[in-house]
Amino acid sequence: MYEANQKSPQQQKDYELPDPPIDSISALEFVPRSSSWNALCAGSWDKSVSVWEVQTDKVVPKAKKSLDGIPLDAAWNDSGSKIYVADTNGAVIQWDLESNQLAKVGAHEQGARTCHWLGSYLITTSWDKTMRFWDPRTPIELAKRDLPDRSFAADVLHPMAVVACADQSVMVLNLNTGPLDQTQMICPGQRSSQVRSVAICQGKELGASSWFLAKSDGIVYEQSLMKSSRVIRCHRKEALDGFLDTHAVHEVKVNRVTNQMATVGSDGVFCFWDSQMSNMLMQSQAHDQPITKCSISGDGQLFAYALGYDWSKGYEHCDPNKKPQIFLRPFGI
Repeated sequence: MYEANQKSPQQQKDYELPDPPIDSISALEFVPRSSSWNALCAGSWDKSVSVWEVQTDKVVPKAKKSLDGIPLDAAWNDSGSKIYVADTNGAVIQWDLESNQLAKVGAHEQGARTCHWLGSYLITTSWDKTMRFWDPRTPIELAKRDLPDRSFAADVLHPMAVVACADQSVMVLNLNTGPLDQTQMICPGQRSSQVRSVAICQGKELGASSWFLAKSDGIVYEQSLMKSSRVIRCHRKEALDGFLDTHAVHEVKVNRVTNQMATVGSDGVFCFWDSQMSNMLMQSQAHDQPITKCSISGDGQLFAYALGYDWSKGYEHCDPNKKPQIFLRPFGI
């Protein structure tokens, strides 16, 4: 579908997006399948949000906005006409692409960590230990839910919301009931490791659903309300000295068409998995930078991933000559 523009044989199927941000990518999201166009947005540590239109034979830069804070997450509305951004200042911002105007939806007392569009309202989680619900048409929040600690990661798939917090708690909420807490669970694994990403898997009902927690020690855990947790070890390898070299799993995503999975890590590797992450379908060679974010298109056919330094090895390993890059490739192959 796309022309290869990389010298490495490993990236022959990968298409590099033009005009990427000048700092590492902090958010990456395809427009939903319900939209009338195909597009990708990216938030960056340079305080920008960019949009590209994904056409049949090329990807075209369409718009870019600068913010006052660093965007930590982004979400599209169903039609693909608006983007919602959560930033480090706590601001929740609407970017209307048709008018190219920014509007403030609301604010948290501390950084807004995640945002999720759900039909007609917006859900955000924050470092201020709250989860809030917004109607962008009104200046006040619809509801607020206290969390036990700062939000590190979250995912929403109606009727479920899962929030991983800094104290290793995992909050599971039923959005059909108000929302009321379904349960509070403990995140499996070592307490010294952080949850970097949450991905909910589709179930017929709330109790039958499960979710995956990607952590900083190279492990993804499957957790649910109905059964004990399951461990998936990835983004780790044995080093030359015999020690285990572990890397943070920065993101885990679900392909909503095939139910297959993707993970990306600080080792510069992306992996494709079957629907339960029981078998790895494909593992890339290591890129020369960490992969900080990834996204899967609404039709399930395209995979986007972002290369950039994640500071996992400290400032002394930051190479200013290596610039952030965003690539597209077919999902699953």
